[in-house]
Parts: sequence; structure tokens; C-alpha cells
Amino acid sequence: MVDLSFSAPPISAYLEEFYRPYPLCDFEPLSGANYRLVSCKQCGCLFQNPVPSDNFLAKFYGEGLYGSPHKKSPSAEPYLVEQMTRELMMVVRYLQPRASRPIVLDFGAGNGQWAKLASAAGLDTHASDLSEHAYPLLGSWGIVCHRQDKLPTSSFDFINTEQVFEHLPRPTEVLVRLVEALRPGGVLKIGVPHDPQIRRKLTQPDWLAPKNSPGSLNAVAPVEHLNYFESASLLAFCQRAGLLPMTVSGWGLFCSEAESQPRRLRARLASWLRHRLGDFHSPHFALTQTVFFRKSEHP
Repeated sequence: MVDLSFSAPPISAYLEEFYRPYPLCDFEPLSGANYRLVSCKQCGCLFQNPVPSDNFLAKFYGEGLYGSPHKKSPSAEPYLVEQMTRELMMVVRYLQPRASRPIVLDFGAGNGQWAKLASAAGLDTHASDLSEHAYPLLGSWGIVCHRQDKLPTSSFDFINTEQVFEHLPRPTEVLVRLVEALRPGGVLKIGVPHDPQIRRKLTQPDWLAPKNSPGSLNAVAPVEHLNYFESASLLAFCQRAGLLPMTVSGWGLFCSEAESQPRRLRARLASWLRHRLGDFHSPHFALTQTVFFRKSEHP
């Protein structure tokens, strides 16, 4: 579908344009390699093949993105914190009373914003990330940190993966590991980029289109977004791992579509009013999709 050199335009121009604010990002190890985008024969997702090495990715995120002296605009922070808090409480309500103090894992924790929020809410909070740069700080907040290949089995009631699976070189291996780490009946959240026009855009790509602009190719961003899941491919990907899709109604999380349907007139009116007022769960970021899955309580 796409086969372009990292060392020549348009991809070299893309890397220069988008990572100029991050001077510690070093793309020299990609010299001589190609950015290839192909479609998975099993689930239909788009993915980069080959992918950068684990060492390159760890340095790219640790020293490159998080180490660069670049501060993003704080304008969206209050809204983002509100969204994360309400979503977290929605999951906690679903897990209670079976888990009075749910044990949660922020997988792909980055600088630990979500993990810190969960810990402040009184949850037993754990974190894991490819780059371990933030582990000392997270530990000082009382958050237990794990290597990604050393997650304890059957330990977590909820695993949060926000903007993670698009970055993974081996997403199937990681998904299997996360399912093993969930307790029976536990919940896994996956938030990934979503752009229903991406295949059309790739027929006449504009690699320098700004992020969030109509022509943006951010969903398949070279180096960063190694995988792109459409809704059907994400569902197939998770069902192959034995996960059961969940539904969200308003700010309620349910095991099945049938459970989420209000039965009484009063409940139906409340649901209609919430949607009219915009009071319902939505993804944290623009052009993303958020899906919840649960692990079966029976082997």
C-alpha cells in the first residue's frame, strides 16, 4: 500500500516537520530503511512492516519525546482530566461491589497522568511502559511499576491502554499478555486513533498536512503509529484473544447491548436527555475510538 524511504522526501520531510519541536529524536538509525504500510490478512488492520527495533522505540519515546524540552499547550488539560475522571468512575461503578478497591494497571503510562489520577482516587494503582523514564517519579506517588514483560497474571480488575496499541511492534503478543494479567471478569480499555477516511487519503497522501487537519495522515504516522485499527479490525483482534465486547450507554458500562437498553419510560427519557445535552461517554482525544472489553469469568 505504501513503500517509501525514511531518508528521502516525502517521509524525510515529514519527520523534519513533525519532530522539529523534539530535537532529541534521532532518526539516523532508520537511514536506509523503508516505511512500508500493509494490510493484515487476519483482521484487516493496517500496520508498518518492518517496524523499528525495540531499542530504537525505547530511545525515541524516552530520550526523544519525553526528554526533549518541549511543552504542549495546557489548554485542553482541564477537559481531559474531567473526561478521564468520569470514565474512571464509570469503570469503578461497573466493577463494584465485586471489587471494593479495584486494582488497576495503566499500560503505556508515559509520564503517568492517568496513573496519578487513579491513585489519587484511592485505587490500587500500577503502571507499565516501554520507556521506564518515569518509574522513579511514579514510585514516589505510591504507584507500583512493572516491566512490560513481567506483568503478574490474574492480578488486575481494569487495564487502561490509552493511545498505546497503535505504537506496539507486536500487538498480538501484548494483548495476550494483558488478557493473562486480567482477573476473570476484568475490563480492558483500548483507545486508538480512528480516521474513517484514511484509506482514501492514502491514495493521494499529503504527508505534510497538519495534525487534525482534513488531510492529516496522523492515524498512520510513520515511526509512531505502527498499527491502525478500524472498528471491525479492532473487534476481530480482541475477540481472537477471547475478549468479550462491552457497551457504553450514557456514562454506564454494560456487559452486553441488551443490558444497556433502558426498560422504563423514565429511564428512556433520562437517556434521551443526556444525549441531547452531550452528557455521554466519548473518546478523550479527537479522531480516536475507545472500546471496552471484558475477560470471561469462566475459562
